[in-house]
Amino acid sequence: MKALQDKEADGDIELFYLDESGFSSGVSGRVNVIGLMNSQGAGYFHPVETTVTSATVAEAMAGFIQSRPDDKLTVVVMDNAPLHKKVVREGQADWLLGRVWVWFLLPYSPELNRIEVLWKKIKYEWLPWEAYASFEALRNALQDIFQNLGGKYQINFV
Repeated sequence: MKALQDKEADGDIELFYLDESGFSSGVSGRVNVIGLMNSQGAGYFHPVETTVTSATVAEAMAGFIQSRPDDKLTVVVMDNAPLHKKVVREGQADWLLGRVWVWFLLPYSPELNRIEVLWKKIKYEWLPWEAYASFEALRNALQDIFQNLGGKYQINFV
């Protein structure tokens, strides 16, 4: 992991961290978000109102790859969840054509996945109480956070 972070610091690669998290507004609904974020707070977020499956992760990765410049290698760090392994097996060849390579974390090491910090910040600091009043309020609050990440909402990885 340190070698990848050093390559990122030198500007040789783009390094993003992938994971998913769910957000609920009581009984009125749930938004699951597949997110990819780098250490500078830039991200790509794919909200779904369904269960996260390998197909939804593949959709998120396809959108992420289309949003990436193709002049630099992008490394996506993800955990060893079975759905992650399945989506990599099925899509890796196409991803490599888009200059995106996957690196799996060691088992049982979620602390190395920097996007975990984002999910905690959203759930415990940034989502206002009003966001839990309705499903629409929750979706709007999440959209505000994702659109203003790196500006109004910042994470400092020291």
